Amino acid sequence: MTLKVRDLTVRYGGLAAVSHVDLDIADGEILALVGESGCGKTSLARTLLGLLPATARADGSALLGEHELVGRTDWTGVRGTRVATVPQGAMTGLSPVHRVGAQLAEMLALHGGTARPADLLDRVGLQPMMLRSYPHELSGGQRQRVAIALALAGEPDLLVADEPTTGLDAITQRQVLALLAELGTSMLIVSHDLSGLLPYADRIAVMYAGRLAEVRPARTLSPASAHPYTAGLLTATPVADRRVAWGSIPGSAPALGHALPGCAFAARCPLAVDRCHEETPPLVARGQAQVSCHRHDEPDRPSYPNVPRVDSPSGGAVVSASGLRHTYRSRSRVVDALRDVDLEIGAGEIVGLVGESGSGKSTLARILLGLIKPTAGRVTLEGRELTAGRALRRLRRRIGFVHQDPYDSLHPGMRVAALVAEPMAVAGVPRGERPGRVRESLAAAGLPDDAEFLARFPGQLSGGQRQRVSIARALAGGPALLIADEATSMLDVSTRAGIAITLRSLAGERGLAVLLVTHDLGEAVQSCDRILVLQAGRVVEHGPAEDLARSPSHAYTTRLLQAST
Repeated sequence: MTLKVRDLTVRYGGLAAVSHVDLDIADGEILALVGESGCGKTSLARTLLGLLPATARADGSALLGEHELVGRTDWTGVRGTRVATVPQGAMTGLSPVHRVGAQLAEMLALHGGTARPADLLDRVGLQPMMLRSYPHELSGGQRQRVAIALALAGEPDLLVADEPTTGLDAITQRQVLALLAELGTSMLIVSHDLSGLLPYADRIAVMYAGRLAEVRPARTLSPASAHPYTAGLLTATPVADRRVAWGSIPGSAPALGHALPGCAFAARCPLAVDRCHEETPPLVARGQAQVSCHRHDEPDRPSYPNVPRVDSPSGGAVVSASGLRHTYRSRSRVVDALRDVDLEIGAGEIVGLVGESGSGKSTLARILLGLIKPTAGRVTLEGRELTAGRALRRLRRRIGFVHQDPYDSLHPGMRVAALVAEPMAVAGVPRGERPGRVRESLAAAGLPDDAEFLARFPGQLSGGQRQRVSIARALAGGPALLIADEATSMLDVSTRAGIAITLRSLAGERGLAVLLVTHDLGEAVQSCDRILVLQAGRVVEHGPAEDLARSPSHAYTTRLLQAST
């Protein structure tokens, strides 16, 4: 069954988040809809599912077979059966208190599906024994497969997958995308990861500021033929090869209702001329593609600034761990999360910690933060051992932490000034010194320090700005060690490069030791000095980033490299 979207416009309080979009999805086709946060792709997806908030209004048409999706009030027999969704975070779509089998049975009964729960699990590559599992007993990839099985229960004609691989490691991402591609169902995959979708999508649609910048077959996409914005997204995706530069699109997308006349991308485009700032380019056919660009037929290609690399020697060891072991015990099983792990980070050095979900990365980070005590081994910070009691409380003030999710880590009711000052209050910094240190921390994190920005709430910030506020909070206490735990995994590729530049500047200018915990080996290769690869709690390989990427010595590292290219 085909989907035909015509002249779709979505407004929030009179401001257009999606403007006059035309899209087709053929029977069995996979269309990838990509773009930065705020470009309108999620609003388009929610329109197809009838999940727009009450404050939003959709106009135009989205015809799925004979079913009109825009303006529909009765979704009985449509949502779940004709069109279904795979959510971004599987845990948000699964009940934590019900077994997998019960949730699948409920979905089958709700939508009149004819399959058995075990059949659905088999279709997504899971064993029938997992019917008795609770979601928290499964890995991230397994939970996402269960979410896909739930979406398939009503045998829908169209699947809408909204960021289905965000937060998953590279190997699991490929497995989930390959699974989706093999289902044979018409599909709209919404994502900010353009490069990751290219092997699995039939066509690519790129959105910017609510409009389509480009629509083309995935096999024809390359930096030499793409819209300047699409080319920027490609170069902003880190590749696990230091011979390939990691680019960064300068600036940020316009906020809702703040787009200027002409091409919305003109303010950030290296190729923009006066006409680009004055006339909005139409989406017109260019061979097999449709492109919205005044200069697409010209030979010039955009050039974007690269993320700098600084190969400077590190100072003395700031943090040192030796022989770390940690075991989790429950009534039914014993899990060795870490096994004889050694780690050292010097002043001014960025060390990447890479591995799949469940490899032990977060356990190691929690030990270094003093949140859990290892079963065996020793950790020292600036020559002093991390122990319980007053010594631990004093040393914790020398450790900064940046959370994975910039949307959940900041209190929505606190202003930027209060958020950055809070750690200083906990550390006992005199009240009179706090305003100056707040501004200093914001400037170091690459943010404005004027009164208007200090008065903003998190809801008034972009994802990248929120994560930079988290970095400023981590810097507020004057740390010697900064731990960034998957700090860029939920951000756009164009924003991730900016965060990497900030971390590099902090390491060099402040002599800060940085541990970058990530599942993206490409990002680690591009932005770290050294890399440790964890598998099942063991360090299977470590060494300089460039050497490890060029000539890995362990098969697991090779798998990670292949998944990152």
